[in-house]
Amino acid sequence: MIDVTHQMLEEHNIKHAIIGEAMPRLADILPSLAKTRLAVLASTYNISGRSKMKKEELVAAVQDRIEDPETLQATFLNSRPKEWELFRSLLDGSYQPSNATPFGYYSYFLHYGMLFTFFADNRLHLVIPDEVKSAFRKLDQPAFRKALHRSHELYNYLMAATNLYGVIPPAKLVEIINAQNSEDPVSEEELLQHLEQFLVRKDQYFELRRGVIASYDMEVNEFDELSNKVQEKPYYVPDKQELLKYADPDYFEMTPQLAALRDFVTKEFRLDREIAEYLVDDIQLGCSMEASLEDLLYEFERRNLEFKSQKQAQQAVALIADVYDHTRMWTNAGHTLDELRRLQVDKPGNPPEATPFIRGHVVKQAKSTKIGRNEPCPCGSGLKYKKCCGKSS
Repeated sequence: MIDVTHQMLEEHNIKHAIIGEAMPRLADILPSLAKTRLAVLASTYNISGRSKMKKEELVAAVQDRIEDPETLQATFLNSRPKEWELFRSLLDGSYQPSNATPFGYYSYFLHYGMLFTFFADNRLHLVIPDEVKSAFRKLDQPAFRKALHRSHELYNYLMAATNLYGVIPPAKLVEIINAQNSEDPVSEEELLQHLEQFLVRKDQYFELRRGVIASYDMEVNEFDELSNKVQEKPYYVPDKQELLKYADPDYFEMTPQLAALRDFVTKEFRLDREIAEYLVDDIQLGCSMEASLEDLLYEFERRNLEFKSQKQAQQAVALIADVYDHTRMWTNAGHTLDELRRLQVDKPGNPPEATPFIRGHVVKQAKSTKIGRNEPCPCGSGLKYKKCCGKSS
């Protein structure tokens, strides 16, 4: 699977690259582009009258906009941490791209003409034009660095909250941020201003819906149901270091229960560590989405892993049930079922529902044609399915 993913990433990168020797100057790159691509750049910068411009006029207008200090600063401030990390390492020469460099790490700057890719001598080259480098050096002052750090930190908190909770009121997120950053508090107004600016980009994982920060890909009924379920539930708030790990959509806690399941499948099915970890990753993701037992057991079937006996199947179900009980869920405001039960032991009212698995369940192999969440997305983006078309499935 790794070879297939590498090949897909390489093909996707080549598709967006200029075939030929790398050019270092914007003044040479822009005239070499087809007028259609120049028109796309002009549209990105909302250059008025672009539809009537000749190619030479488009080149001049686009170059002026790319080098404009205010435009440059706004573009940088709306970058994501991983995008900025790659861009900055290209600036200082510490990053050497490979043909399988993730397209998503540089596509933002490519979209704004602040970076171009070339494919020559069977190698992918990422080039920041000299004019952009020069403009950046003038911009790179303490005030800019402080603003960029603030923007990236608030973005990370928004991503972490979205991935851990699904929905959260802005006031609650402000409370969490300020409890963890008392020396540099943020107001709700500032958070919402940054959120509005982030949403200028159409590829965000979050949105503001009915005054609540929410994962962008939820259907209306899912949003309503989740909002109702988290009412009156306390939010799980780990320390800052742990919380910000959730800014990575792939992050999850490797709990003792997951480790036990991984060890079980490794031993019982004689799997290598990588395959066992992918299996556990998919089951964890399914549990976080409150998938059915049938869907979770499908992860065995699609890997052609058949239970040798009912006893072995029952062991697997019991381990999956333990994983389910100790998986953080949106409907529990980030708590696990086990944590929420313990929190509500001394409280009146209905406790959380029991794990919907029966440990004496008779396991039958389920038939399905689903795409594995960790497999390359069939759309050709080069990303994992769960991070691409699978985000809303």
